[in-house]
Amino acid sequence: MARLNLDGARPGTGAARRVPLPGRRRRARLFAHEARELLRLAGPIIVSQLGGVAMNVTDTIMVAPLGAEALAAAGVGVSVHIFALMLCMGTVMGMSPLVSQAYGAGDRDETRRVLVQGLWVAALFAIPVAALSAAGGSFADLLGQPPAVAEIAGRFLVVLAPGVLATMLFTAFRQYLDGMGITRVAMVLNFVGVAVNVALNWILIWGVEGVVRPMGVVGSGIATTVVRWAILAGMIAYVASRADLTPFGRVSLRPAWERMRRIVAIGLPVGASLGAEIGCFSMAALMMGWLGPVEMAAHQVALNLVSTTFMVAMGASLAGSIRVGQHIGAGRERAVRRAAGATYLVALLFMGLCALLFLAVPRQLIGIYTSDPGIVGFGTSLLFVAALFQIFDGAQVAGLCILRGAADTRVPMAITVLGYWMIGIPVGYYLGFHTPLRESGIWTGLVVSLAVVGALLFWRVRRVLWSRPLAPTAARAGDPAIALAGD
Repeated sequence: MARLNLDGARPGTGAARRVPLPGRRRRARLFAHEARELLRLAGPIIVSQLGGVAMNVTDTIMVAPLGAEALAAAGVGVSVHIFALMLCMGTVMGMSPLVSQAYGAGDRDETRRVLVQGLWVAALFAIPVAALSAAGGSFADLLGQPPAVAEIAGRFLVVLAPGVLATMLFTAFRQYLDGMGITRVAMVLNFVGVAVNVALNWILIWGVEGVVRPMGVVGSGIATTVVRWAILAGMIAYVASRADLTPFGRVSLRPAWERMRRIVAIGLPVGASLGAEIGCFSMAALMMGWLGPVEMAAHQVALNLVSTTFMVAMGASLAGSIRVGQHIGAGRERAVRRAAGATYLVALLFMGLCALLFLAVPRQLIGIYTSDPGIVGFGTSLLFVAALFQIFDGAQVAGLCILRGAADTRVPMAITVLGYWMIGIPVGYYLGFHTPLRESGIWTGLVVSLAVVGALLFWRVRRVLWSRPLAPTAARAGDPAIALAGD
């Protein structure tokens, strides 16, 4: 029998020769096609996400031999820096649905205009993050950490400040390319960055006799800043070299306040949502530091592992966000729902496998970073708790990204603030400091928060994508309100 294509027609035949597939079978084929397209798009994004987290992983592995205090200081510094950075980077991510929907509608000049205004937004929002990092020494003293840890963390934050603008601008370029399905560029640049970061870490952390003095944790921060500017230079060179992508000479480079306002209107709730989640984990890090430097070091190692698995789920979910946005821009309502279903399926399956891995070999995974028996012991108990929240973590990031593709960001923001800060942090604090659970109690608060957020975001996805019409948002940010049709 001749093979049928996805619309039920035999290859090489006209529309009059279409052979309708049974409803259930046709839906299954369409869903399988959507899942394949999502995975094709997700592959480079996942690798790129892993490249980004690989820099933090290699930093942690290379700082670990300096001892528990140095590792704890790096953990405190990273927690504070990433919290502020993600809060503002999320605002730049307001570009994503505008780019993907304009691309789905075939308006390439509009994608260029969104890029230019996104770069302006990125530059403006880099200022508070850089200022916070530059004041790292004073800020670290206020966090209640041991004096030695706070002093090192402060110096580490200061050297990260010059790289903030580079990261923000790189994020804007990445939203632009990813929104059009061009995902390999960021992947390649991130992995080149990892290689450069390892080399610079080796030189700056440990020094080169007679040439470079050892700088310890601060050297790791300098390496990160250099790498951030290097990969931004690579991104600018790529975009400028492509006549079909460059905005230079094609659209105005001046600030356009209305487009900037639309980006911020969508992106601020995204930033608040990311800030709520990252802030929750950062607060957990600070609470672990109150228990002691060994507990904080164990938290940093376990969080590295959890962040690695999360980046895969996030990469798949970002691909889902792009697919949702492109389908909305092209007017394919049923395809939007298939993209949402495929995103949940991929994220949950992967995180389920990671949960089994954390339960099976926790000590071996912690042992990749350190042989310190105290850190290994605490870290192993934390990975058992982490296994419990893998599914919830996959569900919440899938829900957030799907809704972001539809430019529905305000209600998800409220959900994340509720789940992480009004439920998760209080539960973690109570269990960590008022029960014998201590470090495991703090992480149990993370389990509770992720479960609440994942469930509520799933409810929101059902409400937005299945219970009412959808709309492109290039013209009206954040208002999914007109009907679409078709597959």
